[in-house]
Amino acid sequence: MEKRGYFANCYVLTNTRTKEFINSFLDKFVPLRSETSDIYEVPLYAKETKNTFETSTELIDYLIENKHEIYTIYWANNESSDIRIAMCFFTDDDNLIVGISCETMYLNTSIEDKVFNDLKIFCNSDKGYITYEQPTTHNTKEFLEIVKTIE
Repeated sequence: MEKRGYFANCYVLTNTRTKEFINSFLDKFVPLRSETSDIYEVPLYAKETKNTFETSTELIDYLIENKHEIYTIYWANNESSDIRIAMCFFTDDDNLIVGISCETMYLNTSIEDKVFNDLKIFCNSDKGYITYEQPTTHNTKEFLEIVKTIE
């Protein structure tokens, strides 16, 4: 089977919202990465910006301190592999959802199944799901409801 030209998104909930965990996640799944944004404005999608950050590192420090601030950060994978993008979704209830966008050969789901399994093992969590070209939520309860409907 051939790759489809669109991506599968694998999402896993973790209650580890720390800089060390995020860096470890990125180093494991996208060691050669680049930020996909030149500037990060907080709050996300607001008409008026309260804060502006030039790097994801600065933003992550802010989001760890401000536990109810939502945000999504994306990193592109600069290596040639099935993994294309790594994502962190900071929830409004002090959790973190990590995600990987990867190639797919849908209906053959072997690529995303492997990535999803690796992500669950890394996060030590079985709370997650796979979708196709859809972002996830910024709320743990909503995320778990999605997981429940997919299981």
